[in-house]
Amino acid sequence: MNEYAQAVMGLPAPLREVLQKVPREIGDRVQEIRLRLEAPVMLSTPQGEWFVTREGRVTPRATEDTLFCTRTQLSDAFQILCDFSVHTHQQELRQGYLAVRGGCRAGVAGTAVVENDRIQSVRSITSLCLRVARRHDGCARELARSLVHSAAGGKASMLYSTLICGEPASGKTSLLRDLARGLSSGDYGEIRRVAVVDERGELSGAGELPLCDVLRGCPKAEGIQQAVRCLSPEVVLFDELGSREETQAVLAGLNAGAAAIATAHCRDIGSLLRRPQIRMALEEGAFEKVVLLQGRRHPGETARILSADDVLRWKDTDSVSDGGLGRRFSVPAGWGNRP
Repeated sequence: MNEYAQAVMGLPAPLREVLQKVPREIGDRVQEIRLRLEAPVMLSTPQGEWFVTREGRVTPRATEDTLFCTRTQLSDAFQILCDFSVHTHQQELRQGYLAVRGGCRAGVAGTAVVENDRIQSVRSITSLCLRVARRHDGCARELARSLVHSAAGGKASMLYSTLICGEPASGKTSLLRDLARGLSSGDYGEIRRVAVVDERGELSGAGELPLCDVLRGCPKAEGIQQAVRCLSPEVVLFDELGSREETQAVLAGLNAGAAAIATAHCRDIGSLLRRPQIRMALEEGAFEKVVLLQGRRHPGETARILSADDVLRWKDTDSVSDGGLGRRFSVPAGWGNRP
């Protein structure tokens, strides 16, 4: 059963039975399944958005036969994704998502329940965005080679602390997961001691990183500190750098001898530097290298690898071309191919 089929299995029968009929060549490229209240069911792929008919065909435009998501189906899908226990997922819902079995994640939209100026939960659900978690073993092989450097005094090679940047659905998590797998297994050179701080359960999935030390469900800042203090890693990986506390934890880890590889959302260098916490992370030396991805139409493809200093020297007037500052890579067949 492929990843799309596994994701569909977690939906109510009326939706599942139709979505299982979607042609394999489309299903293999689906990144997200979007359910909206009394609206057409849509599939997001690198090539754009698709509507689904009641017979399981996909079309670029809505038709009279387009499949709609009813209120009951949306409610049932939410309950299934929560394992029929909304209470146990309150911490996730406060942040707008649900961690789903198999490493998938569902974004949740609805009416926020706010107390003391903080979101406590979400009610009256109006849409669900189910992200299809995929394994792409080998996709980070070339990238891994660029993150290794020789240590001083002839010691064993070390890894650059690296920030992988791109827009949503550009392949950041897939690259990060494969780096964790390949570095810990020795597929990408020396066997490394790898700790993974997997706050949302997306990276480790259903036990996909058996040779890593995984802190699942742990807040990133606390997890980084705990990993460095207790697990003696050579490198700590985590998704979505966001807070000052996380940056400080990375700096503490570097001072203790552990590299960090993380991801961050951005559209380009300019938007990256306009995020105060990211700029602070680069200025304070939390990361030595910045990897820029091509984008959602070419998921997993690396556009440029820059030093943190090169990124900080960037100006809005600079060309967006490579300019000799980075390298371009290809990825295995099947990423971003058009139907």
